[in-house]
Amino acid sequence: MRQTEKLLQGLKWRCIRGELPREVTQVAYDSRKVEPGALFVCIQGSRQDGHAFIREAVERGAAAILTEKDVIDEEQINQINNLRKVNNLRKICVLETKDTRAALASISRQWFDNPQENLKIIGVTGTKGKTSTAWMIWKMFTAAGQKSGLIGTIEVCYDTWQQKIRNTTPESYELYEILRKMVDHGCQYVVMEVSSQALKLHRVNGIMFDAAVFTNLREDHIGAGEHADFAEYMACKHRLFCQCRIGIFNQDDPYWQEMWRGSSCEKVLTYGFSRQADYCADRVQLLRGSDRLGVQYHLNRYRIGKNQGEMEAASENSWNVVVNAPGKFSIYNSLAAISVAEQYQIPEEAIEKALHTLQVPGRIEMLPVSPRFIVIVDYAHNAMALDALLRTLRDYHPGRIICIFGCGGNRAAERRFQMGEVAGRLADLVVVTTDNPREEDPEKIADEICLGLEAAKGKYGRIPDRGQAIAYGISHAKPGDIVVIAGKGHETYQEINGEKYPMDDRKLAMKCKVW
Repeated sequence: MRQTEKLLQGLKWRCIRGELPREVTQVAYDSRKVEPGALFVCIQGSRQDGHAFIREAVERGAAAILTEKDVIDEEQINQINNLRKVNNLRKICVLETKDTRAALASISRQWFDNPQENLKIIGVTGTKGKTSTAWMIWKMFTAAGQKSGLIGTIEVCYDTWQQKIRNTTPESYELYEILRKMVDHGCQYVVMEVSSQALKLHRVNGIMFDAAVFTNLREDHIGAGEHADFAEYMACKHRLFCQCRIGIFNQDDPYWQEMWRGSSCEKVLTYGFSRQADYCADRVQLLRGSDRLGVQYHLNRYRIGKNQGEMEAASENSWNVVVNAPGKFSIYNSLAAISVAEQYQIPEEAIEKALHTLQVPGRIEMLPVSPRFIVIVDYAHNAMALDALLRTLRDYHPGRIICIFGCGGNRAAERRFQMGEVAGRLADLVVVTTDNPREEDPEKIADEICLGLEAAKGKYGRIPDRGQAIAYGISHAKPGDIVVIAGKGHETYQEINGEKYPMDDRKLAMKCKVW
């Protein structure tokens, strides 16, 4: 039970029907989970609008309904009252506010007693690299013996506790619930992926991030249900740096200053290959074993500690870094992670241990399928990510690259041609298969991918069954080849017509072990 007025503290709201209950038993935004005495918050989702489920919430015993201004009319309010009378329910209070998503974040923060105040929270945002960078940071803190939690695309975890989540950044109620659990568990630090959607939909409202990382920005997540255009996408990313203390930016990205300008950052650090960066990489060496790919580079620390509008000189110091993951993007991700770790006095030995043993699930995850060739599972699900991945693998001079992928349904359709064109240019053999077709026809998706492959004059085949496609690609690999299974990464399901069926690329690949 919580006092209703305390939950609404700091919000602008008005009561449009009934009287405010003194206490509520629960906060819910999913009508199926409403319990008697609950406060039901109506939020608009990409597919469903909570306002359409007020009737169900009332029937389940909600004591108060929080609606968005001007969404429900007088007739609907009267229907709520009639429903109450017919079902012999107590009087229902109907409230309204300007933005129920922002309100849900504020109410959830109060419900879970402001857990963010007892944590140092590190946010990571960008088009690419969020998951790997966040994972690296978390592993560095863990290797140093610091109690820390991770919230991201793959899972939520601390110590031995793990939980799968639906979104990269959970809805605000779940997010504050997770933070409360982490505080109660004794965590001091939390590393969190922060998606543009989370920022747009106010999921992280009320959190002052101790540090925030910007990895990069490219045109993506633009379309129905995501962002209207690139300007909106960039503006949403920028919000993270208006609620953080330390800003850490990829200086090689053309948009880093757009992210920095107008920020709340008290301290700014940069990383990249530029000698103007605080953390600069050079002398890169590619590392290749029979079933492993990695990278080594020389890290220079040049001008640590720029404040807004000024630069402080610092003596140069450096060391060699080895990362158990291939390519230039692994260098960028590790530079970002090191930049964060050193702000919290994580020792060099812990940083090295985390990077030497790195294995991010579904992110350039190398599988021991054969000692004669390399098999990689990766989440690359757009043209930019696939291009970066395949170019990186080309640098290791494989015999051939065999690329197995599909595209998700009900997502930006232009990705299909673009990914087909990229794969056609950079892979030697492409096997087009299904991804998560969702409500779309998988054959139509494959047709659109093949248009891109044909434009690039790529060599390809089509095998709709993903398991069979993976088996085909691996069975045709020769010594020195690299087999890339792209698009789903860590996912353990395939979504078809609203149903999720068990499927794990890693398990499918390991069934094809070759010695």
